[in-house]
Amino acid sequence: MITALHVRSFKCFQDLDLPLNKLTLLTGFNAAGKSTVLQTILLLAQTLRTDSRTGRLRLNGPLVRLGSPGEVVNQKQGGTNLTLGVETETVDVRWSFRVDDDEDRRSLNVESILIRTPETSKSLKRAGDLLELLPRAPEAEPAGALVDSLAQTVFVSAVRQTDTEVYPVPDDPKPVNANVGSFGEYAAWWLHQVDDLDIEAARCLQGSRSPRTLRGQVNAWAGEFFPGAEVNAQPIPDTGLMRLQLRTSRTDNWRRPSNIGYGLTYAFPVLVAGLCAAPGQLLIVDSPEAHLHPRGQSRMGCFLAQAATGGQILIETHSDHVLNGVRLAVRDGLIAPSDVSIYFFDCNAADQTASQVVRLLVDKNGNLDHWPTGFFDQSEKDLANLAGWD
Repeated sequence: MITALHVRSFKCFQDLDLPLNKLTLLTGFNAAGKSTVLQTILLLAQTLRTDSRTGRLRLNGPLVRLGSPGEVVNQKQGGTNLTLGVETETVDVRWSFRVDDDEDRRSLNVESILIRTPETSKSLKRAGDLLELLPRAPEAEPAGALVDSLAQTVFVSAVRQTDTEVYPVPDDPKPVNANVGSFGEYAAWWLHQVDDLDIEAARCLQGSRSPRTLRGQVNAWAGEFFPGAEVNAQPIPDTGLMRLQLRTSRTDNWRRPSNIGYGLTYAFPVLVAGLCAAPGQLLIVDSPEAHLHPRGQSRMGCFLAQAATGGQILIETHSDHVLNGVRLAVRDGLIAPSDVSIYFFDCNAADQTASQVVRLLVDKNGNLDHWPTGFFDQSEKDLANLAGWD
């Protein structure tokens, strides 16, 4: 499991060390740095997955597109270097990247790699390779394991493919486990491919009589968002396509996604990825609340909390309902409070280019230790204004 991120001179952050947990929620104002935190992992993941032998950080790819080096290096620092670091319980690896004016303007060159373990510390200067130049020695095995783990990251973006009834099959003969695609485009294939996958009890809907298989639990959780809803996926013969079908009750006819509504099709890839993720595998979800009604958002928070007990989930959300669903899951003993981290990204009023990151703790009853100004308090402010109290 990734236990911390380290960022230097990357976009809005001059210096950030952010501990991560089994379930980590990033909340707060727009343009305050939440997406930048996600991109720290996504940049490394897409590079290690596709271009690990080039020795360059790939800024544009299937997971994230950030443009040119000048757009990602913190301009306030006035430098040409940035550092992205990832830490686990056994190793801390930090990659330093450099902007070269005469080099490819869509990537950054690796300048050095710093590897720290409890026993050793080694710096590889002018490293020409993100992966292959990690030292081949027993003490370097944790670094290799971390790199492998980063490459297995699964990302579900805030924009998902919903306007079609057919979905593609992955081109990779050995796709990343649970990788439903950034737009959820491979979720239908995964449901068909491993529909009888055994799902551990901690991720299953509590009190449900549905089978403990992927298909059974996808439908069980889908019913939490839309009572009676079910999902089906079938391959289209002689094509590399899958047909996704939905219905709102067992007696209803199967329908194409566009005739059901966006909510279920947006939730579907999150359910598949959360249930399929391997132990310790990182799942990043941007806006899991998208197109869900308030009760559905709350239940999505509960689902992600339960899914995180077997894997690791990092969420960016603007939904107090998702937050409260997580708090209820803690209260109900579905996830330990020590396994949940909540961060509020607050723009510094004195300097709008900076961001203050505040950590909130949750107790066993689901209560938060404090409630900063601007942290999901707009409803109370609006009601007070309507009542003439403010």
